[in-house]
Order: sequence, then structure tokens, then C-alpha cells
Amino acid sequence: MRSHPSPGAPSPGAPAPSASRIQTRSSPNIAAAGPSVGAPGPSSSAGHISPKSNRKKHKMPISMKMNDGSVVDKVLEFEEEHYHKIWFYGKPALISGGLVAINLVKKFLTPTQKSKFRSTSFGHFLDFEPLVFSGQLVHCMLLKEVFHLNPNKMMFKVHETLLKFSISDFALITGLNCAEYPSFCNEDGIPKQLPFGSSWLCSKYFPGKSSIYRGDLHDFLDQNQVKDDTDAIKLVLIFIVDYILLSKKDNKLVDKYLWHMVDSLDMFGSFPWGRKSFLLTLEYLKKALKGKQTDSQQDVIHYELFGFPTAFQIWIYECFISLPKTVISYNGPKIPRICSWSKAFKSKFFSLNENFFDCEEVC
Repeated sequence: MRSHPSPGAPSPGAPAPSASRIQTRSSPNIAAAGPSVGAPGPSSSAGHISPKSNRKKHKMPISMKMNDGSVVDKVLEFEEEHYHKIWFYGKPALISGGLVAINLVKKFLTPTQKSKFRSTSFGHFLDFEPLVFSGQLVHCMLLKEVFHLNPNKMMFKVHETLLKFSISDFALITGLNCAEYPSFCNEDGIPKQLPFGSSWLCSKYFPGKSSIYRGDLHDFLDQNQVKDDTDAIKLVLIFIVDYILLSKKDNKLVDKYLWHMVDSLDMFGSFPWGRKSFLLTLEYLKKALKGKQTDSQQDVIHYELFGFPTAFQIWIYECFISLPKTVISYNGPKIPRICSWSKAFKSKFFSLNENFFDCEEVC
């Protein structure tokens, strides 16, 4: 069994594991936060999860371990029924972003620019491995979602283990600032007041264009190099935020406020992009399968995920005690935690269900 970081006994120099854990008094190994409800994973022949007749509220006494090491007794209240009553094939697509785009950043920046870029709040992105997005892994976990009462997280249940994906997990995995939005922003994290017209940076490198598409920015970085180190870093910062962390379709425009915010590297660097990315990621994970359920095992449901669902993929890896190298390679505890994983491979639906989601090996 691989040495796996754990909240109770973190490895030296490593943060607590991302998969949030809540231990019940009756069963000390139950994790808090959610997979499949009460019913074992479906067999490859049946394909159905045993449904509950009604949504029921559950109250579970728990002992919660806090960050300072103290233990607090609380009552966890949640609705434990699955959203999805049957297993069905799904094919989620990661739109435009993902860690594969980090290769473009490394190609665009010169050695000197890379050295300077490391001093920014996104410098650790240069250490990220270009992980392949495992859509089937994400789809299998989404099928394990259960009802709960907190809109700011997702809960899943795999057998008798509850798993919680929250903003604290996102912060540990990505190493991004997930604090509250500053006072100059509205509730969506957008500055309330912006200068009129195009920014200086946009006008310099995209003359004659008042709006820039995400695909245009991608192509510019792919086909050019910028001699001015500060300008190159600013372009990369916009690309990482808009193309990787807030990923949407290529035909969407780069948000204009990014061009103006990056004029001040201090403002851009201190902004909680982790919070903005998490909220967008969570929004699309929550509604990914809504209205898409099928009663036919032959149908394949296609859907798109925005934001930074790769962080959710890493969190799933951390939920399992052991993973074969045919799925992912674990490189030992690192900070941020996303750097602990490399060489991800795409896996098939039934293989994942049989080997992980229909087994007991959950952290």
C-alpha cells in the first residue's frame, strides 16, 4: 500500500491530504464527504444502484479533527440519497484548458522569463505535470454524488465512506489563493469599476482588436515570443487564469477585466483566483449530469466541464488508498499536492467501476 498523506499524520513537509475526512464514532474509518449512498456499486451486468424510496435527512454524530489538532463533537446532517439512480455511460469533455496547456506556457517563456515568472503567485505552475484529463474517472465519481445541505461543497459516498470536495481541498491541491474577494469586486469576483477602452497590453499585441478570443490568445503564445519580460509574464498570467483556471469554450472572449487587472502585477498576484476557479468548477460539476440521466445502458451522455476540473480529478486520486501505475503515478508528498501526481492515463468506465468504485479501498 502506498504511503498516503493523511490529516491525522501528515508526512514531513507535506500538507494534510486533500480528501476531507470525518470519522464517525461507530466506524472510525468513515470519511466525511461523500460517494454512493448505502448501496454497493453496481455490477457490470445490472448497472443499477439500489434506489431509496424517499429522500431522508440523516443526523450522524461525528468527531471532527480541526486544523489545530483538537477534536470537536458535532452532528452532521445530510440527505444521503443519490442524485443518480442508475449507472450510465458518460463522456465529459474538458473545455480548452487543463494542465496540458502548461506545455504551451513552458514553450512560450524564455529561460530568463521563466525565472522571473517563478516569483509570481503562479510560479509553481511550471512544476505541474501536463496530466491527461480522465473523463471516465470524473464521471464515475459524479455518479456517486449524494444530497447534502451545504451549497459550497459536493458530497459523494463510495460504500460506507463519505467524501467531501470543498474549497479547502481545492486550495491544498492547487496551491492557489482561495480567500474572500477583495472589497473592490462584486460577488462574482469582478472589479466594480474598470477603465474604458482597451488595455495598453491588449492594444500592443493585438492591434486593431477591441476584444480577444481565448483561441486567439492561445495561438499567439503558440506562434510568437515576446522580448519584453514583463509583457510576456503578463500574457502568461492572463492565459493561465482565463484558459486553464476559468476554462470555457475557445470561441469565448477573454474577459476584459483581466487585461486591466494585469497592468498591476501586485493586484493580479494577490487576487483570490483559486476561489473564482473553485466556484466555477463546482458550479459545472454540480450541474454536469442534471437532466441527463438515461434508463438505457446503451446511451452515452456527453457533457462539458468548465473551470479547473483537473483539481477534482486529483482529489479523486487522493480518495483511494492505492492506485496502479496504469491509472496514475504517485511521486510522493509534494506542495502543492497536484505536483505529487504524473503520467495520468485514461481508463475505461467498467474497469474503474470494478476496481475502485465497487471496492472497499477508500481512504
